[in-house]
Amino acid sequence: MNKFVKYTGCFVALLFVACNTAQNSVTTVADGENQWPMSGGPNGSWKVKTDEHVPIKWSVRTGENIKWKTTLPEGGQSGIAVWKDKLFLTINPPNDHPKHAEIVKEYQKIKSIYQSNFECQVLVLEKKKDQQFKKYKQKLKPVAEAWKQELDKNAYYQHGSTLEKPEIEKNMLRKHKIGKEYEKVLKKYNAYVHQQSKDLKKDYVELERLRKLKNGGASSKDVVLLCLNSETGKLLWKKTVKGTIESQYNYGFSDATTPCPATDGKHVWAINASGGMACFTLDGNLVWERTWQPTIGRPFNKQFDSMLFEDLIFNVEPPVAGDTEREKGWNYLHAFDKKTGKRVWVTQQALTHYNTPILGETVDGEPAILIGRGGPHGVPERPVGLSLISLVKENQGTEIWNWEPVEQNNESGWGALSTQHWDSEKASWFYKGNDHATINTKTGELIAKKPLSLVNQYNFDKVKQSYSLEENVKIKGLQNQRHCNLSDEDNLFYMVRYNSYLAKHNVITGLNEHLEVPNDIDANGKYIYGHPQTNDGLNSKGQLNAADARTRGNGFQKCFLGSPTMINNYIYFTNAVGMVYVIDANTEKLDESALVAVNDLGESGKTWSVNSLSYANGKIYHRTMKEVICIE
Repeated sequence: MNKFVKYTGCFVALLFVACNTAQNSVTTVADGENQWPMSGGPNGSWKVKTDEHVPIKWSVRTGENIKWKTTLPEGGQSGIAVWKDKLFLTINPPNDHPKHAEIVKEYQKIKSIYQSNFECQVLVLEKKKDQQFKKYKQKLKPVAEAWKQELDKNAYYQHGSTLEKPEIEKNMLRKHKIGKEYEKVLKKYNAYVHQQSKDLKKDYVELERLRKLKNGGASSKDVVLLCLNSETGKLLWKKTVKGTIESQYNYGFSDATTPCPATDGKHVWAINASGGMACFTLDGNLVWERTWQPTIGRPFNKQFDSMLFEDLIFNVEPPVAGDTEREKGWNYLHAFDKKTGKRVWVTQQALTHYNTPILGETVDGEPAILIGRGGPHGVPERPVGLSLISLVKENQGTEIWNWEPVEQNNESGWGALSTQHWDSEKASWFYKGNDHATINTKTGELIAKKPLSLVNQYNFDKVKQSYSLEENVKIKGLQNQRHCNLSDEDNLFYMVRYNSYLAKHNVITGLNEHLEVPNDIDANGKYIYGHPQTNDGLNSKGQLNAADARTRGNGFQKCFLGSPTMINNYIYFTNAVGMVYVIDANTEKLDESALVAVNDLGESGKTWSVNSLSYANGKIYHRTMKEVICIE
């Protein structure tokens, strides 16, 4: 019997009556209490307090506590905005690509024919004692062995799932000297064999065509904004939001649909990360639209998310043409009049594509936004670090303070990959690998830098069927899930990358705790530990429009997940295969008593999600690549 059976009822009744804290916040969308008007909820923090009953336990697989589900014609990554009887989300434009199963069947057929013909030609060449073929074969053997050894010792490759490894190897081949040599020799070897037969050449051309189709993929400049009835899931209307550059569908780190729509109960705004914005009435009538040109050649990863403040809506863009005060290839926070779409101001401080700014209030109760700079793959914005940007009328868009780490970007800059959670006292900043910094949000000064690598781990013993504590475990090569973090008072919560753990770091004491969580749930509701799921990457029509193999990982793979959502004292983490872990942030230790529930968003191995859940009017709304879900 699962020890958490006491939580398997329909709801957990909250034992206190609390007004929604967002009502008292100057950053709250007007009349937004009990709604979810933008990415982080009523005040943009991903935290709400409510006296409504809150769904804790559910299952899409069994239908437990599921009010409705609506199938999506294509995938997407945005959060869900909710206002009374309407909800909004974005998807990629549907297309008529073949079902993946049909492509795979044809590919396997041609592959079998090609391999048989190739082996036949090799035998002919060996029988003829072809000297040129012998030279190619002799040269191929040592470089093939050297490349295998390179793969065997590469931790990133070895950590990858079966689905991820081909893409990882492909990237490694481009960078490694041995890989380049291996590819060069292999290409000459294969080309020589192909020359021996016209039929073999034709088979190879067809095999390559089908291989590309089998690998999947789709792209578009535009996204589609959907409006559904929040009580029934019925589609009310859909509108196209234009963009300017092509974006591949369902990339594991973001796509054009990443930003959550935003609404104030009168209008709804959608941001297309491929270069577009639009405003509609709640009935779907266009009010205004604009396009813009994202930076090209820069990492296109899960960056900003939707934020409304008074009459402003924010976006992250390069400077406008002719702006001589800002760097042309950098990104900045832009504020627009939400009623007209006209630009109001632009920050002097830049932020990276990777960064997710967060609204909040200073110790004096003044509104502000925290933004960050830094990260891998040559992001140019400098200086690395944080800037707190004022939203007070007379100072809007100007910095309150700037903080710069003393370490180089390759170590410190990874903090810009986090969702930039903060409160009136402190902000959070991750270093690559082992450390976390806490910044004083009153002054912008460093409070403390503490290691994350010495951990008390609560591990599940599959033989004893119980948890045990292992203290002072040294974690090597630690990488934190940069977009799945949330702070609550003195504690930082996050998901650990590559291993099925949730983590808690006390920024005052430095205590680190890891709780192993189940990878799946069986048909009887029993938790399954130590057997990671994979994901087929298919949409509801059976198409593989997600080309990046890293999308099809085990849930804790390298990808950018949306922020956790905190409702009262419960934090909801969603991993990439649609498992939702609910923990109680008030427990003294992050041990098994903190794990309130483990929920699913769909069938094992066939569910994918990287967005945050939304809460409104006593219901949770979530989405996967295949459907929208209402939980009550």
